Amino acid sequence: METISKFEVRECDLAGRIGRFTVRGKTIETPNLMPVVNPNIVGGENAVTPVELRETFGHDIIITNSYIIRRGDRLRERALDEGLHKMLDYDGMIMTDSGTFQSYMYGSGKGKEVDVTPLEIVAFQRDIGSDIGTILDRFTVPSSTWEDAKQDLDITLDRGSRSLEVMGDMELAIPVQGGAHMDLRELSGRSVREMGAAYSPIGGVVPLMESYRYSDLVDVIVAGKTGLGPSIPTHLFGAGHPMVLPLAAALGCDLFDSASYAKFAQDGRYMTRDRTRHLRDMDSFPCSCPVCSRYDPSDLKEMPERERAGLLSRHNLWSLRGIMNEIRISLKEGTIWEMVERSASYHPAMYSAVRRLEQHKGYLEESAPRSTRRFMCSDLTLSRCRPEFQRFTDGVGSYYQTPDHGRTMILTDWGRVHSTKVEEVLKRASSSGDWVVIRTPLGPAPYDIEDMYPVSQSVFPQPGSLPDEVMEDIVSSMEPIRQGSNGEMVHWTGVDDPPGIEGAANEASFLALKVANIVRMQFGIIGGKGADEVLFGSWDTTRELASRLIIKRSRRTGKIRNVMVPGPDGKEIHLLSLRAEDGMFTLKIEGARRLHGAGSGWRVVVEDETGEYNAQGYNVFCKFVRSADENIRPGDEVLVVGENGDLFAVGKATVSSRLMLEAKAGVGVKVREGVKDKKAPQPFSP
Repeated sequence: METISKFEVRECDLAGRIGRFTVRGKTIETPNLMPVVNPNIVGGENAVTPVELRETFGHDIIITNSYIIRRGDRLRERALDEGLHKMLDYDGMIMTDSGTFQSYMYGSGKGKEVDVTPLEIVAFQRDIGSDIGTILDRFTVPSSTWEDAKQDLDITLDRGSRSLEVMGDMELAIPVQGGAHMDLRELSGRSVREMGAAYSPIGGVVPLMESYRYSDLVDVIVAGKTGLGPSIPTHLFGAGHPMVLPLAAALGCDLFDSASYAKFAQDGRYMTRDRTRHLRDMDSFPCSCPVCSRYDPSDLKEMPERERAGLLSRHNLWSLRGIMNEIRISLKEGTIWEMVERSASYHPAMYSAVRRLEQHKGYLEESAPRSTRRFMCSDLTLSRCRPEFQRFTDGVGSYYQTPDHGRTMILTDWGRVHSTKVEEVLKRASSSGDWVVIRTPLGPAPYDIEDMYPVSQSVFPQPGSLPDEVMEDIVSSMEPIRQGSNGEMVHWTGVDDPPGIEGAANEASFLALKVANIVRMQFGIIGGKGADEVLFGSWDTTRELASRLIIKRSRRTGKIRNVMVPGPDGKEIHLLSLRAEDGMFTLKIEGARRLHGAGSGWRVVVEDETGEYNAQGYNVFCKFVRSADENIRPGDEVLVVGENGDLFAVGKATVSSRLMLEAKAGVGVKVREGVKDKKAPQPFSP
């Protein structure tokens, strides 16, 4: 099937993403919200017009109902004669719905649907110039039995397959259905993807939102998205309240639609990010939008009904615009989790929904960047919903190289770790043969990798401010350290000097241990060896390792910046540079060569022909990726290699390996150095 649209993911956070969606030459940024336009009242008194939606509120996509247009003789003839865009006086992207929701709302039972056939309504949407049409799917209510939901799903999928044949030059939305049965939701998503659909709404969820079943909504989204995969732009039908939008965006929903801005206004309701207030109960407006800046509640209460509804509609649109802008900003800066946490405080059902994320950590982890920004930890964060916590603890258990040590020293008060005095003591203890571990709310954090994300980037509550049950969990998380200890254990609060530490810190040994374990945590085991051995050669003691490393540090902060080794003719070979923001390494081309020679698992395989461009420093586009190691996540250091195994470049993954393989557009790897870059050093074999 010919591709009508293009979807390019540019940035990721959790399962959410910033993207660009192009249909028929029109491009929008996602996540995005499309206001619902009722074709019967376009141009009505005080109604928000499509032109106003675009020029005043910045909405470059709207949705209207093709069934309503087709049902009315006047609208039908105008749409067929003038085209949908001219009829609505709107030059942005237009999506049309098919009448499925009308069937659900006003039908009198199963089989009592709208008076149009599935292929007729798709053909009508095509003929009036819709940019995105929608099939006439079967709306499945959450209370449906598995058997009824499966029957509805089979009908939906059959209609979707047949509708693709008559869609013409518009994009076609094939919804994910399945009721409240997660196996059917995943099957639906997978089937939609396999039939070649390039746009998919998640349908049948309005009853869940109307009854505040947000936890079930989380399950439905995850199941549907698991089947759809990450490359298909996903629309959450009927999600138009600010309270729901951050969580849905974090789960990977890209588009939303809202009729609530107008429906609420007609009922005198005023929308805010956390709730909906009735105008009759308000004495002042908690908003500074153009409506609220000009009027106060008493002004609106005295107005005629239509005028009041028009102004409330405009305020509600400003509220929706504000929340969508904040969602995009949060996704770009890596703080969508914090926004989701704030939404959890708006309603008990929303809090439960955020807690439900703990059951979907694997889904979130598959798309979440390897690191983001510094963040605050609340009780929701400590419930280990965030994938970064599990990644770190798994890495400590699987890759961290416990140094030979005489005793184990545990800093129990994590709040003191950045004290200058405490840091000096910890370095001295580590250099004198102790294994130093910090007790943190995310589990044990060995001191030598404490700078790695997410440990030092997390702002934890003070120990005394946490509930007893949380502290009990934190203490119990240290049990593996006790079991792995060789002998004496010292618990230190960071207040008095701990016993048994003599002499000054051996800075070189401590830095060597730090480098080795960050490398192991970041790149793991390669060809049966730790990544540190692959890069630096085998070593027995940190003193031995320190003698072969050249570690350059910042003059201002003293932090590690570059890691080098001696080369021929006294030249230094640059292998790694440490990122200050997350305490992880970027690979230089010679470091990449060493990992590549050992069979690194961080490979993105591209076509040999396009790989020649990557070798010259050009980025890798997803459509040219032939395979990618399944552990690659956004932000990872990766090797770009050809189908014949040649190393072309090193760079930073922008998306997960699954998205690289499934996407037909967008950058998969931002190349830092290619082997044929003029700046790239010549190959060297130690």
